[in-house]
Amino acid sequence: MINSRRWRYGEDLRGALVALALGVITSSAQAACPPDATDGAVLKAGELVLAYRPVLAGKPGRIPMAKHFALEVQMCDKAGVSIARLQKVDATMPEHRHGMNYRPLITPLGGGRFRVEGMMLHMAGHWQLVFEIQSGKEATRLTDDVQID
Repeated sequence: MINSRRWRYGEDLRGALVALALGVITSSAQAACPPDATDGAVLKAGELVLAYRPVLAGKPGRIPMAKHFALEVQMCDKAGVSIARLQKVDATMPEHRHGMNYRPLITPLGGGRFRVEGMMLHMAGHWQLVFEIQSGKEATRLTDDVQID
């Protein structure tokens, strides 16, 4: 009897994992190029368009103070999905002349999409998010001002 319960729970877990995988594939396939305000904050440099949105506890939301959060990033250019690579993401407080205490991890998701984990803005005030992008030999730096309360 115990073995049959384990099998049944394992089957439920497999089904949940399959559903999660399909959701991730579907959401990345639905990412629009060029991104717009529904995809998060939009930054532009020439033909490159980058959108980002903060994610806290698996849900899109506002950037929190003193809590770890992730960023979902999407890049497009005039040809559609950008082949550019997100090299670095950081945040600084220009008035205080310091940045984050953490180095975030960037994971490419394909289709011009990236997930940045390990972000934390540890105090209230004016921050600048910095995105460094590499496209061939060309490096691009995009910044966005955010106010953390």
